[in-house]
Amino acid sequence: MSILPDNVLHSPEYRILGTKMEEHDLHFQVEAPVPVACEECRVEGEFVRFGKRDVAYRDLPIHGKRVTLWVVRRRYTCRACGRTFRPALPEMVDDHRMTRRLYSHVEKEAFNHPYAYVADTTGLDEKTVREIFKKKAEFLAAWHRFETPHCLGIDELYLNRRYRCILTNLEERTLLDLLPGRQQDAVTKRLMSMTERDKVEIVSMDMWKPYLRAVQAVLPQARIVVDKFHVVRMANEALEKVRKGLRKELTANQRRTLKGDRKILLKRAHDVSDRERLIMETWTGGLPSAAGSLRAQGTVLPHLGLCHPARC
Repeated sequence: MSILPDNVLHSPEYRILGTKMEEHDLHFQVEAPVPVACEECRVEGEFVRFGKRDVAYRDLPIHGKRVTLWVVRRRYTCRACGRTFRPALPEMVDDHRMTRRLYSHVEKEAFNHPYAYVADTTGLDEKTVREIFKKKAEFLAAWHRFETPHCLGIDELYLNRRYRCILTNLEERTLLDLLPGRQQDAVTKRLMSMTERDKVEIVSMDMWKPYLRAVQAVLPQARIVVDKFHVVRMANEALEKVRKGLRKELTANQRRTLKGDRKILLKRAHDVSDRERLIMETWTGGLPSAAGSLRAQGTVLPHLGLCHPARC
């Protein structure tokens, strides 16, 4: 091992004895500071060395390489009380055999990257990364209190082979909770636990009936709105059904005049070019039955500006 300046690690408590470089790793042998007093009786200057061993501690990566500190840990015997002790190491987390700065780094990175990635870049075991993340998440959950939103969003996520209910604050665009399922009882119980739930004015959801019943039972004052995604999806499905039905009734020559009809009809209003609008007018002028069928359809088509007369 070669000698390096002590400030390369930015750890003034430790003296570097040597280093070894490998393809993906850096190893430093460092010596821990000598204790001032006996950790048992607190008497100063009355202890002697009583054996040593090198213990590996992980540290922050340097230049993309994982770092291991091989700390020379000494034992001491106190002549005043007769006890043998091994002094605590400054800036180390003994439970996980790493530096405090690496522990803080893992806490942050585990929220932004997969456990496997954090483990690979730091040299830690994936289980250790998971434990650090879990402890931090539990700490944040215990202290953080979400404010009851005025606009509550209820949706679901398919995760680990099952649907899970998601509650969100639509105004702040933040996640409130992720439930283990989407059953009515579970949603009702969670809504009941909300503080000042009378503050909820609007609830946006899909058309899943358990959500509807839960909101009607717990938040009777809230206005229920079907979210835009599901409205547009159903409108697109209805439009596609009408388009296919009309095409079946046309001759081969008439179908050729409708080239690109699906692509144009699925565009948002502001994305339709003047040329495409002219083509649509040609369709409705030449095929009045198509225009009549679309208007008669009881589905909202907001992206094309079409809707049922009773809803406009």
